[in-house]
Amino acid sequence: RELEETGRLSMRVEFLFRSPRSANPEAVDEAIGSWAKPQRKSRLVQIGGVKLGVDGGFEGGLMRDAYEGPWGDGGRFYGLQTVPTEDFYQSVSMLADAGWRIATHAVGDAAIDLVLDAYAEIDARGPIAEKRWVIEHGFIPRPDQFDRMLDMGLAVSAQNHLYLAAPSLAKYWGAERAGWTTPLRAYIDAGVPVSLGTDAPVVPYDPWWVLHHFTTRGTISAGVFGEDQFISRIEALEAMTLGYAWLTFGEDERGTLDVGKLADLVVTQEDYLRCEDPCLESMEVDLTLLEGRVVWER
Repeated sequence: RELEETGRLSMRVEFLFRSPRSANPEAVDEAIGSWAKPQRKSRLVQIGGVKLGVDGGFEGGLMRDAYEGPWGDGGRFYGLQTVPTEDFYQSVSMLADAGWRIATHAVGDAAIDLVLDAYAEIDARGPIAEKRWVIEHGFIPRPDQFDRMLDMGLAVSAQNHLYLAAPSLAKYWGAERAGWTTPLRAYIDAGVPVSLGTDAPVVPYDPWWVLHHFTTRGTISAGVFGEDQFISRIEALEAMTLGYAWLTFGEDERGTLDVGKLADLVVTQEDYLRCEDPCLESMEVDLTLLEGRVVWER
């Protein structure tokens, strides 16, 4: 906000407060009291909610099925649950009662179960669909989880971890499970809202790598993974623009180029829809506009 107030901010920022990593209810309660209120907004900077987490990442996503090879410890290692179930449920309840929107890191299918169960407890008190709560990452969903996501109006915030980490994920989870990582084709076909991003600094922030990966399922060093899960360039572009606008309650102002909307856009060197693969992987931008104002040009 200081950057915005001094005229030095040239992008939109909607951020999540990070809940205490322990998700201890007492620590969460203390944090709630220290945060700026979610209703406070400005033109370029908004508070989008609170991020929680229930499992590890590449080497610790919580699964129903054990990990592969030596990492599976003979069928005994299923990933890491990073917070006790009851503490997570209490934290979700406290945040909901305080009016906060929630986005929860969940990599494995068992972790997604935990999130869905906790969200369902709040949904039972009163529908949360209009709040647009989020599953962050959602690497390894099961198809039977899609209906629950739809029933509660949840969105998936998806990133291109597989693009960089395919060899590691194949070692940990096996090639089939790795190929299912972040199955956008399945999410979109099921009607689950998807917003694309980068998860920087966990993986590099280049958005063109994201678009390249999900439209080809190509990876940096391991070829194509999960070819049946690629999406079209239009679908990927919509997920990164209109999908994100919807995720942040901005679809009436942003996400498409329409009369009356804010003119946030980039001009690319090549035709996004017609250039030949792998053109997106190295796409260059010539011009960036924010509300119709040039904020960067080559």
